[in-house]
Amino acid sequence: MCNQLKVEFFKLRHCAIFFFAAACMVGLGFSYGYIKLTSVGFSVYRAFQETNCDTSFMFLPALVSAWFVGADFSSRTIHHEITLGYSRWSILAVRELPVYLAAAALHYIYVVSTMLGVGSRRGFSGGSFSLQDFFWCGTVLLQLIALQSIIVFISVICAKAPAAIAGSVCFAFITCNILRNFFDGKIFTSSCFCLARNNDYDTLLPAGVAAVLTCAVMVLLTYGAFRRKEIK
Repeated sequence: MCNQLKVEFFKLRHCAIFFFAAACMVGLGFSYGYIKLTSVGFSVYRAFQETNCDTSFMFLPALVSAWFVGADFSSRTIHHEITLGYSRWSILAVRELPVYLAAAALHYIYVVSTMLGVGSRRGFSGGSFSLQDFFWCGTVLLQLIALQSIIVFISVICAKAPAAIAGSVCFAFITCNILRNFFDGKIFTSSCFCLARNNDYDTLLPAGVAAVLTCAVMVLLTYGAFRRKEIK
């Protein structure tokens, strides 16, 4: 499994779509901070608060995840690993870990880029950050992992890169962008489709628990679907 992980992380380091998405996040974040947030008087810390819970661009991590998993079905890489005797659990696990890392990296590239955009005009100061913000970031990371576990499930069901990308991007856009404009109840705001909106423990606790449960359920469902799927 260690050798499999090395291969998958090597693929991630040379994944053109990941670096394209990262460049988009840098450009979107910096311009948002430099142009929009400074015009309304936001500080670097307020920029962090604004973007740490922002789901506007969740379709980009979904795109990367769907391509990363779906491409191995299309290229028959997964078929070859099965014929070589690797367990389906290890085949799935070594792809989920890089996907989670990529999603976390893309989100916080966006957050940091926005802060840099604001700081380049208004100056930098970290005086407002607290320990609660650390727990806030941890909860958001759990929610990102939960969301990507759903994207991996969609990719396994589709089993082809084009279909996985189309299904995952549409799913992320609908749940993280459209639905948040219509639902504001406790259940939706605690889900992985609506990242924790502040660092209050009353917000973080249910969001974190929901994220862990979502991830656990989706990993089991994905493994069950993958075990029963005929890989050609």
